[in-house]
Amino acid sequence: MWFNKSHKEYAHSKLKIHIATHKEKVYRIMQVLSLIISLITITCIICYHGLYISTHLKEVIRWIIFGSLLFYVVKYFLMLFYSLHRKEYLKRSWFEGIIIAVLILQFFSYYIFNFDLRFINSMNFENYYLLFIQFYFLIIVLIEFTKVSGLMGRHKISPPVLMLLSFFMLILVGTVLLSMPRMTTNGISLIDALFTATSASCITGLTTVSTGTAFTIKGQIVIMILVQLGGMSILSFATFFSTFLSQSYVGLRYQYMVRDIMNTDQLSDTVSLVRSIVLTTFTIELVGAALLFTYWKTTGIFHSDGQNLFYSLFYAINAFNNGGFVLVDKSLLEMGVDNTYFPQIVMMALVFLGGIGFLTIRDFFSSRYIRQRNKYKWKKLMPQTQVVLVTTMTLIVVGSILFFFLEKNNTLTGQRGLFDKMFVSVFEIVTCRTSGFTVLNVNSMHLSSVMIIILLMFIGGAPGSTGGGIKTTTLFVLVKSIQATILGKKRLEYHHRTIPFSMVDRASTIVTMSLIFIFTSCFLIAVVQPDVPLMDVVFETTSGFTTCGLSTGAPAGWNWMAKLILIFNMYIGRIGTLTIAFALTKQKKESQHEYPDMYIMVG
Repeated sequence: MWFNKSHKEYAHSKLKIHIATHKEKVYRIMQVLSLIISLITITCIICYHGLYISTHLKEVIRWIIFGSLLFYVVKYFLMLFYSLHRKEYLKRSWFEGIIIAVLILQFFSYYIFNFDLRFINSMNFENYYLLFIQFYFLIIVLIEFTKVSGLMGRHKISPPVLMLLSFFMLILVGTVLLSMPRMTTNGISLIDALFTATSASCITGLTTVSTGTAFTIKGQIVIMILVQLGGMSILSFATFFSTFLSQSYVGLRYQYMVRDIMNTDQLSDTVSLVRSIVLTTFTIELVGAALLFTYWKTTGIFHSDGQNLFYSLFYAINAFNNGGFVLVDKSLLEMGVDNTYFPQIVMMALVFLGGIGFLTIRDFFSSRYIRQRNKYKWKKLMPQTQVVLVTTMTLIVVGSILFFFLEKNNTLTGQRGLFDKMFVSVFEIVTCRTSGFTVLNVNSMHLSSVMIIILLMFIGGAPGSTGGGIKTTTLFVLVKSIQATILGKKRLEYHHRTIPFSMVDRASTIVTMSLIFIFTSCFLIAVVQPDVPLMDVVFETTSGFTTCGLSTGAPAGWNWMAKLILIFNMYIGRIGTLTIAFALTKQKKESQHEYPDMYIMVG
C-alpha cells in the first residue's frame, strides 16, 4: 500500500515536471497551428459564401471546417492538460469551454444517438446547419485572434497608428468581401466596392450603388457587420472578446492605446468601459430592433417574419451606429415610417443615443451612477455629460425651429398639421446631424435649410460616440473661448470649473484642420469633376468627412477620381484630423528655454 502510494506520488510529480518543462513549447506549437488553420478555414468560409463553386468543392470545404473544429476541441483539452492550474484555466476560458461543450453535445447527439439538434433547419435558408457550425468556428477563431491582441502592446505602436491600421484593415477586408460574385446581384466595380466598404466601416452611409438592389442578402449582412465593427471600433470589439469572453490578459501599453482611442482618462476604467460599450450597444440595438419588428409586423409590408427581422436588425444597427444605410432607394419614405410617430421616435432615440457617446450614456443611464447621485446629493453628472447634453439639445431645438420656419411651406407641406410639421422637423434635425436618415427629399429643400444641415453635420456628435464631425464639446469650448475674449476674461469657466487653454488650442486645431481638409477635398473634386454644382460638392464632402451620410445622390454619377477623394474624405473623417497628424508626425521634446513674446496684429 505504501509502495503504491509512493509510486503514484512519483508519477504525479513526474507529470508536473513534464508539464512545466514542455508547456511553453506546446503552447507555441498550438499558436502557430491555430494561426495556420484559422487562415485556411476563414479563406474556405469566404470562398464558400462569396464564390460560385462546385458541389465537390463545397464538400471539401465542409470537411475542412469540421476538421478545424476537431482541432480546436483537441487543442482545448490539450491546453487544459498542460495547465498547472486547471481550475483557473477553465475559469479564464469559460466561454470557449461552453462552445466546445455544445459542439461535443451536437456530435454525440446527432452522429452517435441519431438525435437531431439542428433546430434551425426549419428556416428557409441554404444549409443552416453548416452556417451554425461556421458561426461556432468564427467565434472560436475570434477568441484565438484576440488572445494575440495583447501581444501588440509589446511593440511600439502608438494609438493613432493603431487606429489607422485597424480601420484600414477593416476597409480592405470589406472591399474584398463585397467584390465577390455572390455578394452582389450583377457585380460592381472595384471602386464602388471600396467606396461601400469605406462608407460602412467609417459609419457614413454614402453610397454610389443601391444597397437594396445592388447587393444580395449576404452582401447586406457584410455591410451591416462593417457598420457594427466601425461604430464600436474594431479595437473595442477585439478587447471585449479578449478580456470578457476568454479572460485573456491585456498588457498595460495596450490598455493605454484603448484608453486614448476611447477618450477616457482613467486607465483602470479602460477594460470595464470597453465591456460596457459592447454590452450597451448590443442591448440598445436589440431593443430597437424588437420595437421596429413589432411595428413593421402590424403594417404587413414584409412577406415574412424573417425578412422583417433582418430589416429591423439592419436599421437598428445603422441607426444606433449612425450608419445611414438603407435597403430602399428612397431612404425611409417607402418603409412606412413617414407620417407615423412610433417608428420615427424609435429611430430618433437610436440615433440620439448613438450620437451622445458611450461615456454620456453610462454616466446618465447607469443604475450605479443613478444610485450614487440619489445617495449623495452633491454628486452630479460629469462635466462632459452636462456639456454634451446641453449642447446637443440646444442644437436640436434651435435647428428644428429654424428648419420648421424655412420648410413649412416647402417640403413640410405634405404633413397633415402643425404638430406633424414640427415633429418631422425635429426628426430631420436629430437624424441629419449624424446618421443621414431622412423622410424628406434633400434635393427639394431650400438652400438655407441645406446650409443649416451642413453646419449641423460639421458639428456632428459627441466624443466617443458613433457620430462624426468636430464634436459638440469642441463647439462648446470654442463658444466659451469667444465669450471670454469678448468679455475680456482671462480664464474660461463653466459651473465653477476652469477650462484649460490647452483644450482651446486643441479645439481650434480640430476646427481649422477640418475646414482646411474639407476645402481641399472640395477643390480637388471640382478639378476632377468640374460639371458638378458647387453646393453638391460642398454638401457631399461635408457629409463624407463628418460621416453623416446624408446625400443628394450625386456621387453615383461621379468618376472614379472624385469617388476616391470622397473615400479618403470618409476615412480621415472617421479617424480624425488630429489622429492623422499624430500618426504621421514624430513628437519632439520641447526645449526648456523660452524666446521673448512676439506680438502681431490679429483681426
